[in-house]
Amino acid sequence: MVAKENKLIYQETNPYGSLVAFLEDDGRTVYLYLQSIHNPEMKMRSVWVKNRIPAPISRSESDLRNGLAPILCQEELTLDSEIDEILEKDLYLIWTEDGNGVGIFVKEVLLAFLPSYSGIKDFHGYSRYAKVETLTTHPLGTGEVSAIHNLMNESKRFWEIRAEKNTWKTIQSKLLSLYESKLGKHTMYWSADGGKFPHLAIAKFEPESMNGIQVYVTLGMSAQNMPSVDLYYKDFEKYSRIEMIMAVNSEDHKADQWVPHAIGEIIKFPWVMCKWFGEGHTMTLPRKDPDAVLVDFTHIFFTASPGETSLQDKLFSPPFLGEENSFDDKTFKLLYLIPISEEETHILKTHGSNELKEMIHSSGNGWIHFSERQSYLNYLN
Repeated sequence: MVAKENKLIYQETNPYGSLVAFLEDDGRTVYLYLQSIHNPEMKMRSVWVKNRIPAPISRSESDLRNGLAPILCQEELTLDSEIDEILEKDLYLIWTEDGNGVGIFVKEVLLAFLPSYSGIKDFHGYSRYAKVETLTTHPLGTGEVSAIHNLMNESKRFWEIRAEKNTWKTIQSKLLSLYESKLGKHTMYWSADGGKFPHLAIAKFEPESMNGIQVYVTLGMSAQNMPSVDLYYKDFEKYSRIEMIMAVNSEDHKADQWVPHAIGEIIKFPWVMCKWFGEGHTMTLPRKDPDAVLVDFTHIFFTASPGETSLQDKLFSPPFLGEENSFDDKTFKLLYLIPISEEETHILKTHGSNELKEMIHSSGNGWIHFSERQSYLNYLN
């Protein structure tokens, strides 16, 4: 059979502006697709939603040779499977909290779900009309208490809360109060979201207990899960929410010329690229330290446990907010940002993060950035 020209039923971009979902009807089948807008390395994901013609007894090999989307056969369909056209007016999408998965509802019924792990090991997603596992879909089930239905209900509630008028002000206030309880009043504040969701900011502190040290902390990253963490951890909730902190020894306040800009350029990265930040990760430092003398700082090292150093008193010994920080019953981790060189990045990749952290500890600087510091390679065991 030759398919008709594909009809785009519906298209929608996730709230983070990173993925676009579109529903297509080729006259034989309907598929839901998910494509990255900014990350060319991310392959398009897809899931079969329903047939649009009576199901055949078996799939046609000629259809597959002609590149037609696979259709489900009679034995693969649920008894209530129907072939009616899906109308745009009858449907809506619900995105997962991290924006990396999406469910399609037709007349208030969840028809299909395309999860974050779609595309891994030939897995695609779930459809209400699939009775058994097939090439392009798995059974969704119709029980309203299933894990996927629960996830959709939780996601719906999350977006309803985030749409409320004063939600960001509440998040902002609670985080500032949490930080100021340890660091004193903030001295500067920058909006870092460019006027787009998610709401993000950076605050600067100059703790009296740390003369000459300027501390920069993010606000808003912990208000939503980072994408893709669930692909690496079963207990992903422990790692999905973070804030970032960076401290600089810069008595003349030159750090303001580059640190907020550097943090501002990476703060949205998880949701733009559908990736995540965690222990031992690195990325290119987007702004150069203009005061660097002995070391060319090229990367940022992320760690949740930088270790103590003689430069900090007990009040400020990391993690200064505690191992598990929380507000609104959600916990988040504080990731410390440490600028490192190309050579130090190589040590991290070849010897592991524990070796690098031992070198940092041996230097006596801890996680506080010194523009004029020596290379950590001097402390390599």
